[in-house]
Amino acid sequence: MLSRLICVVVICGTLVWASTDTSYSFKTEGECSTIWGSGGTVPMSLPTSTTISTVSSVVTNEVVTVPLSSTVTADASTTTVLEQTSWTWSESTVTLPTTTLWLGAQSTVATASWPTTICTNGVTPSTVTEYSGSYIPVSGQVTTEPASYPSQVICRTGVTWFTYLLPTVTSGVTTVTVTPTSTVFAPTTTITATAPYYTFTKFETTVTSVTTTYRVATSVVTSSIACEASTTTTFAAKCAPTNVIKGIGEYGIVSGKYAKNITVTYISDQKYNDPGVCCQLCQDNDGCVAMMAGISGFCGLYYVGAPNGGPACDFAFTYQTEPDRFPGQGLWIQSGCGEIEYSG
Repeated sequence: MLSRLICVVVICGTLVWASTDTSYSFKTEGECSTIWGSGGTVPMSLPTSTTISTVSSVVTNEVVTVPLSSTVTADASTTTVLEQTSWTWSESTVTLPTTTLWLGAQSTVATASWPTTICTNGVTPSTVTEYSGSYIPVSGQVTTEPASYPSQVICRTGVTWFTYLLPTVTSGVTTVTVTPTSTVFAPTTTITATAPYYTFTKFETTVTSVTTTYRVATSVVTSSIACEASTTTTFAAKCAPTNVIKGIGEYGIVSGKYAKNITVTYISDQKYNDPGVCCQLCQDNDGCVAMMAGISGFCGLYYVGAPNGGPACDFAFTYQTEPDRFPGQGLWIQSGCGEIEYSG
């Protein structure tokens, strides 16, 4: 709170003191609109642009008149305390039958590898992708490109700063009496109280339990060859752009519940703007139960640890729709050797 002195005057022997306090606050208001596009490729993430405008407003409140205070000190009073409490501190021991000593263990489920090719002759080949096998879409799966889709969100935010001027005039005199009090201890009665000082815990037996975390080792397989002008790559049918699951009905998808012993490895050294490539990477790695790709071109390969070690081709995770996501602008998922389930 900032205070500015405006004036001090004496009228008819009465002191008048005027001052203005200042306080600040702000209010933010905004709205967003969505731009729709058509043709081309649906962007995997929805770009958002925000513009911010700031304005200032000064609000002057009505003058408030308050009395001037005058302090008078009265004679001191004395309070006598006739009772006191004497505290003693105790220690106690609580015995419990069993405690558990937790040990951590780490299990390597599998090794995920992905290929990279270095063209020694400086050629950048064009790639033609073919698909083998068959694929049956899940119920309600979006398998066609939409005629129109959200392409950008534009947000406008306005910030209004308020400066409040609070003028105050002090007039008149109000007397405030202060009576100092002194305390005299003259105990005639002493009460003894016991409080716990420290409690020890003792266990009769200790058992050991192991908590296992699962991980996936990773490796990059590099090939240095003289590249042809064009190459042909064969993917599984489930990894075709229309078959990687990107939406159910008119909504995009988000992840749900995961298997108990699941672990994921992300391919961090490159972007997968084509989720089909991430899907095929899961098909090419033994034990990969499912894949998940999407925003910003990430690619995650999921594995489930078997009780006796190694990967298990079992249930991976559930997925569900989200009204705020458009098909293709949420997650892209597909099963590998395991199962994924739609939960609504």
